[in-house]
Amino acid sequence: MVSKTYVVIGAGAIGGYYGARLHHGGHDVHFLFNTDYDYVCANGLSVDSHYGDFSISPERLNAHGSSQTVPKADVVLVALKTTQNDVLESLIRPMLKPETLVVLLQNGIGAEPALAAKLGLDHIAGGLCFICSNKTGPGQIQHIDYGRLTMGVYGESGMPALNDVAADFRQSGVDVDVECSIMDARWKKLLWNVPFNGLSAVLDTDTSLMMACPQTADLAKAIMLEVREAALASGSTIDLSMVDTMLANTAKMKPYLTSMLLDKRNRREMELQYMYKNVLDLADGLGVEMPKTEMLYQQLCFINLQTANNR
Repeated sequence: MVSKTYVVIGAGAIGGYYGARLHHGGHDVHFLFNTDYDYVCANGLSVDSHYGDFSISPERLNAHGSSQTVPKADVVLVALKTTQNDVLESLIRPMLKPETLVVLLQNGIGAEPALAAKLGLDHIAGGLCFICSNKTGPGQIQHIDYGRLTMGVYGESGMPALNDVAADFRQSGVDVDVECSIMDARWKKLLWNVPFNGLSAVLDTDTSLMMACPQTADLAKAIMLEVREAALASGSTIDLSMVDTMLANTAKMKPYLTSMLLDKRNRREMELQYMYKNVLDLADGLGVEMPKTEMLYQQLCFINLQTANNR
């Protein structure tokens, strides 16, 4: 099999980890950095993982400070937050070949159709990262737990390419599930993200403390059930047992500061459009009421506004 060229856009907690795994699996991986570019050129990319070290020395790191210097890619892995999706078209277009597969390693729902239309692509893939990983400094990533990917494609013609990418990840030590529909995969990730990302930011706490409070755990479950109802109404299937399984796994996981909580603490804009607004709009169009999710979204909007005012 001919080796593919991977480009990672956004080499933080997600892109840095998965890109480093592919690099250590022997794949040609290029990283597009923003503010960390000068640091990683001098010091490399450091991934402190409970699975072992996945660091890349400066001499072996294919680091780029502009999309204009990145080679044409077989696969583009997008690990930017959805708050930056307005710049994706300009970043990705110089990297595209006719057969390039773009994979959005992002939270939320609705990004694949929008970007496929902008780039004129017949298909585009998405990846849901079930991982506890944080960026602790320039070019420095701490991988705390998990790491499985669930991938799906928007546009059936992309399935063969997606299966090839999944095989590369598995060969690099990453557990991967492939679903025919990216929408099904995204609803399953939203089942966890909607309650735990939002509640962690509102309550300013980690997952273990949330699960240690029976009332907060019950609230998380109630929000999960609302998300499930919206998913079912949209045509996606989520078994009811998945709710209790996710709650049990969250209770057992190491204390984790969610990405939304870290964005709040670092005065960054939180990802509300794709993770909450799009979900609520879809549910409303389907006649599904999500009162607890709506209230959580409204509280997060207030926090976002205060953050913007205090920057």
